[in-house]
Amino acid sequence: MLRIISRLAAVAMAAAVVAAVGPRARASDISDYASRADSLLAAGKADQALTAFGQAVAAFWQTSPLQFRTATFVTWADGFGQYQPRTDAKFHPGETATVYVAPVGYGFTQTGDWLNVEMTTGLEILTPGGIILARTDDYGKLSWRGRTPSYQVHASIAITLPRLKPGNYVLKLTLADRASAKSASTTVPFTIVE
Repeated sequence: MLRIISRLAAVAMAAAVVAAVGPRARASDISDYASRADSLLAAGKADQALTAFGQAVAAFWQTSPLQFRTATFVTWADGFGQYQPRTDAKFHPGETATVYVAPVGYGFTQTGDWLNVEMTTGLEILTPGGIILARTDDYGKLSWRGRTPSYQVHASIAITLPRLKPGNYVLKLTLADRASAKSASTTVPFTIVE
């Protein structure tokens, strides 16, 4: 049985920040907004500096490829950055493994007053030599919804491992972002023990 447990967290940032940056941010926009934020903060205009800093973050997000800030097996995860990595990646055949992921560079879609993050997941289990033993391109959907953009989205993905022979394997996780059409993959090695 395969299932996804998704918890996505938000930080307070005005939706206007996303609109102010525009749909086609450039890498140079990041430094322009950050420099403006620095100047405004030095001038004692903290509220305006915060807005400019938010624009720098939004520009980075739009310019960045989809990537993984974190992807690791965990014993538990309660929120963004709140997880306990497993001391090892050793599992028994048929055991449920949980992977904590924190992606970077996804996009947002808007429905009324709501901003949405939606990603589909794909999984592969491979031998260390690259032979695919199991694969699904539609493992599940990760989604988040809020009134402000969140740059601290995370998910806990629970995977019931197939009954594999003892040995070393690799879990390949792929995320595809619906808003930006970006995708990214990462691998996490694990071992099946008797």
